[in-house]
Amino acid sequence: MEKFSNEKLIKFGLIGLGVIILLVFVGNFISFSNSEISLRNTFEQKIDERTSFYDKMYKVISQKSQIAVKNDESFRKNIIVIMEGRKDAIGIFMKWITETNPNANYNDVSILYQDLSRSIEAQREGFFVQEKVIQDVVKQHKNLIQKFPNSFYNLFFGRENLVYTPIKSSLTEEVMRTSKDDNVKLDL
Repeated sequence: MEKFSNEKLIKFGLIGLGVIILLVFVGNFISFSNSEISLRNTFEQKIDERTSFYDKMYKVISQKSQIAVKNDESFRKNIIVIMEGRKDAIGIFMKWITETNPNANYNDVSILYQDLSRSIEAQREGFFVQEKVIQDVVKQHKNLIQKFPNSFYNLFFGRENLVYTPIKSSLTEEVMRTSKDDNVKLDL
């Protein structure tokens, strides 16, 4: 049996250390790649979710608006019919004002518009939350591929930043471009 010399122990120790360093490097490399792929897939899913949410938001607001307008039109027609039937009677107008008329209840119409207003606000808030989630995924992805040592690993993979464009109105785009917001009119 041969005795291990100090040279052989040092040689095996260095080889072992090299293997450990290589395993750590490969493990980090794989972890970086898997994390980047996971964030990219989350981003794509959130973009698809945003599209679906926007479609739902548009349809909910549009359909609720149509219902409110139809109800408003029906209310108006009902009032005209009721008034036409009573216009010849003297003193009947005061009687009509003081009576409760189930066919012409302004509160019902008002409730529909209140519901529409709440729906618009809730849908817009939900859409804003969707945008914030996507922005957070983009930030996490940038941090992952730009911070050291992942930036070093990314030299081998060449992973690009996620392409994200927030949805905004023309007015917001103009304000961001000029850094001026001096529109104080209410467009009703």
